[in-house]
Amino acid sequence: MKRTDKYIWMCSLLSILLLAACSDEDGNGKVKAKIQEIAVKTNVAGMLTRTTTIDNSTALQGYDIKIDAYFHDTETAYLNGEKLHYTGGDPSWSFWDGSAALHYYWPIAGSVYEPASDNIDDTSLDFIGYCPYTAPSYITPVEYDASNGASFTCDLSSYMTLASQASLQEYLIAVLKSQTYTTQTAAGGALPLQFKHPFALVKFVITAASGTHVQINSISIADLKTSGTCTYDGATMSWGSYSGSATMTLTQTLKNGGTTEGTSFLVIPKNYGSKYLTVNATWDDWSNVTISDYGTNVTFDWEEPGYIYTYNLTLDKYGLKVDAAKYTEQW
Repeated sequence: MKRTDKYIWMCSLLSILLLAACSDEDGNGKVKAKIQEIAVKTNVAGMLTRTTTIDNSTALQGYDIKIDAYFHDTETAYLNGEKLHYTGGDPSWSFWDGSAALHYYWPIAGSVYEPASDNIDDTSLDFIGYCPYTAPSYITPVEYDASNGASFTCDLSSYMTLASQASLQEYLIAVLKSQTYTTQTAAGGALPLQFKHPFALVKFVITAASGTHVQINSISIADLKTSGTCTYDGATMSWGSYSGSATMTLTQTLKNGGTTEGTSFLVIPKNYGSKYLTVNATWDDWSNVTISDYGTNVTFDWEEPGYIYTYNLTLDKYGLKVDAAKYTEQW
């Protein structure tokens, strides 16, 4: 018997066996309780970048989502790695076996989850969502921890240039705790699973004050962390266990009269404090003079996940000015 069929069979059989025991009866001896189906809807908001990101609900519809559900504040799974698929029907999102919809149901109040040694009799569930369903190669999912939430580790060591980030697929996570059929009904008939952006984006812009005779050829920042662990409990997202070191290199021409805004670069959220920003620039009014190390120290605080950090660069013959005022916006 397939695992998905086993879930359906188990839920249906459990419901039939326990329905009378867990439900009131009317005057004719008929049970009043109904088997209630689990339904989930998804959402994400954001902005565009070269890295393959999932920036809105429409984009999210192009991906299958991995769903786990645990009995509230436990590590006992009720749903384990089930696939949520956008069908565009009613409901628009359905559990899926690859060709047809699957149906999963809320635990019946008073029932005991098997094996009996788990002794669970709570119908409240904690839902975890991961997108895409199959994690990108730079992501390693971590076992769910009821005390801390869902977590994963990442390794971006192969994605520290703008060219390599063109093939990078963003990874999203969602946590929705203490849900019941009542909260599902109150939400309009489907659980509102809100996906979050665990990473941050960094972007550089050449200002109009730089004039038209200078162009930026590349931008780099040395000694950035390439690995870390992200943990999300549904309210707070945090990063830690940093490791690895590499130089972020953005090779892209920025010039007034051409492309003035650089492509966003995905990074692990972290507050680095003051670091040296290196700019390679060419001036055509200096007989095409190129200066490879035209830089300055800048405070790089990228601690907040899900934000775009924009730096406005003004270059003249005497130095580089970096303006980070009002530089953050929610992704």
